[in-house]
Amino acid sequence: MDFSLTRQQEMLINMVSEFAETELAPKALELDEKGEFPFHEVKRVAEQGLVGIVTSKEYGGSDMGHLARVIAIEEISKVYPPLGFFLQVGPIGMYILETMGTDEQKQKYLPPLCKGEKIMSTAVTEAAGGSEPQAMQSTAVADGDDYIVNGRKVYISFAEAADIVCFVAKTDDKFNAFIVEKGTKGFEITRRESHNGLRSIPVNEFALTDCRIPRANLVGEEGKGLIAGLNGIAVIGRTGVAGVGLGIAQGCYEAALKFARERNLYGKPIAGLQAIQFMLVDMNVEIEAARFIAYKAGWLLDQGKGPREAGADIAKAKLVTCELANRVAFNAVRILGGAGTTPEYHVIRRLRDATELLAAAGTQEIMKVIIGGSITR
Repeated sequence: MDFSLTRQQEMLINMVSEFAETELAPKALELDEKGEFPFHEVKRVAEQGLVGIVTSKEYGGSDMGHLARVIAIEEISKVYPPLGFFLQVGPIGMYILETMGTDEQKQKYLPPLCKGEKIMSTAVTEAAGGSEPQAMQSTAVADGDDYIVNGRKVYISFAEAADIVCFVAKTDDKFNAFIVEKGTKGFEITRRESHNGLRSIPVNEFALTDCRIPRANLVGEEGKGLIAGLNGIAVIGRTGVAGVGLGIAQGCYEAALKFARERNLYGKPIAGLQAIQFMLVDMNVEIEAARFIAYKAGWLLDQGKGPREAGADIAKAKLVTCELANRVAFNAVRILGGAGTTPEYHVIRRLRDATELLAAAGTQEIMKVIIGGSITR
């Protein structure tokens, strides 16, 4: 296995890092405090080719691959994790469309999504079916050239900001995936959750009440909707979360290291104190190890491995990076002492954001179930 980065990927790191430092760093705190969806910043990352980074050039994407996507999300998330999280969630539906949608659906939706002209959310989770999606109760009843949909989705990232939502509902004993556009009669955002972290990314509940969806908005074959949703969450969602987790950890480590070098105690920088050094060493080594695991997941997908073949490696990436982000962020707050709990040092903000990753794209316990199944079968 050769994990050396290509020249294109190294250039991507430099480009995204510069963009994050110049355009995001100066206003990250303001964006977090406002808690509004960052439409302008989404448009800007789309202009950099990052929204459609795994989408084919035929549909307006940059087609740089899954490893490149993890790298880009990591660099964005070092500075402003909510935007990295958008890049984690937004392309899930785009992946489902490209792998399972009709030619008409791809041509209609993917180019404006890649350009940031439209925003897409994906909805599988229900109150009765989070870690058990087969228990979902939303229904889609065929009615001529339409489906009539009734149901409720919960904990859906930025549904209120989306122009298009890809959702899964049950038709008889089959699960189907559909597209619903903003403004469709019977589709209503009913709630915004109050979340501790990732404040710029609204988390919504929405209802579908006698919502008439044209058969042309069915994504993929009948009965393949749940597979489409779960594959999108695994391939795009979990690798994206891994990138966000890496970025949060790296950003907190760099902030803690800088502070430790500059903060004097007993006449010398606290970086010289063994207790502080040991925490910094743990951060440094664990980030490097987690990066290897996360990059490997993206690399496997780029080698043509599917969600079944690479599923355990993807779950490992999500598991270790989310635990890492929370641990490193917490220890960064400890190193900074009183300054660590103040907004201007940014580590407490990143700690809040890190907690939101634990359940994103599947809980840590579900990741262990996936990994456990792969090593015991």
